[in-house]
Parts: sequence; structure tokens; C-alpha cells
Amino acid sequence: PLPTGKEYDQDLAKVAGTILAAGAPTVVALQEVENIGVLQELAAHELLAAYQYQPVLIEGFDSRGIDVGYLVRSDQAQVKDTQQLMAPNDLFSRPPLLIELEVQTADGPLTVFLLNNHFLSMSAGVEATEGTRTAQAAWNVEMVQQLLLDHPNACIAVMGDLNSFFESLPIQTLRAGGLLHVMDTLEPEQRYAYIYEGESQVLDHILVTQAL
Repeated sequence: PLPTGKEYDQDLAKVAGTILAAGAPTVVALQEVENIGVLQELAAHELLAAYQYQPVLIEGFDSRGIDVGYLVRSDQAQVKDTQQLMAPNDLFSRPPLLIELEVQTADGPLTVFLLNNHFLSMSAGVEATEGTRTAQAAWNVEMVQQLLLDHPNACIAVMGDLNSFFESLPIQTLRAGGLLHVMDTLEPEQRYAYIYEGESQVLDHILVTQAL
């Protein structure tokens, strides 16, 4: 069922509060967004309006109408290019979204590429679905390698709801492709994002190139 107006406003406030609690990052990558209008209303929320977030989303073809998108702080970064990437053989039901940014840093402008994903869920079981997620991860490695051909020292991040545990084959595939998991810099007991039935795990990931 559709949310009521009150429920929708509560959801917006909850997400806005989370972004604010995270320090209003230069870039926020989001999954399961219905349309660009939701991101526009999120950016305009009273908790976030001062940060000048620019919404970025291209409609995909997921059967539930959910897409990946970004909020980019226009006072800290400029969106140079946006591409919805199409993998062969209908590998993704939610096409990944690549953006190129020029980020303002203390050392001057920095070009950054971000590839936002929403991998296949585990709803049909881990073993039955992990092959697809591993193929999705391998395709991401190919995209990173293509970017590095044109930009050898590029700062690139692969991120999103990868629906994969920390040491799973899809994440190991990304590591084997030369990407570094940002949680690897943490102590082992800190490498989680949620606790379910007493078990700490992570399904949302950020992996980066050596340059980044």
C-alpha cells in the first residue's frame, strides 16, 4: 500500500536526519528511490536545505519502480557526467548509475567516479542467487578497468546495496579486481552496519581504487 502523507513525511525526515548525523557528506548514494521527485523533496527538507544537495537519478526498469540515485552537495562538488550503465544479458534489474564529479578539496579540484549499484537480493536464498551477484561484481570490475584505461590514476568507488556479506564471493571478487573495502581500515569488531538476531553483518559496501 502507498504510504500516507504523514508516513511519507516521517520517512523523509528519518532519511534527512540520518544524512545529517553522518555529517552531511559531499555525496550520498541511495537505493530503492521511486523517482527524482523524492530526491528533490529530500534535498529541500528543512534539515538538509542549507547543504545545497543536487539530486541525480535516471529512471530504470525495475518491476517495482525502484532506482539508485545520488545527492551531491553543489557547494563542494560539481556533477560533470551521469550515465546509466547497461550490462549484457539482463544482468541487472536495477541498472547501475555512474557519475563523474569534480570535488573541491583543500589541495584543489579532484575528479572522482562513483558507481552506485543495487545487486540482486538474497530473497530466493544465498546459494541460489550468489552466482548472479558475483557476475554483477565482476562486471563492476570490468567497468573500473575501462575507466582506468582512460584515467590511469582515477579515484573510483564502487558502492551500494550489494546484498552480500563482508567476506562473500561477490565482495571478494571486487577485492580481487584491485578495489579496497573501506571497512578493511577498521578493527574486525567494527566491520558491521547492522545486527540481526544477534549477528553483526554488512550488506551495503564501498570499495575504492588505490588512488582514492
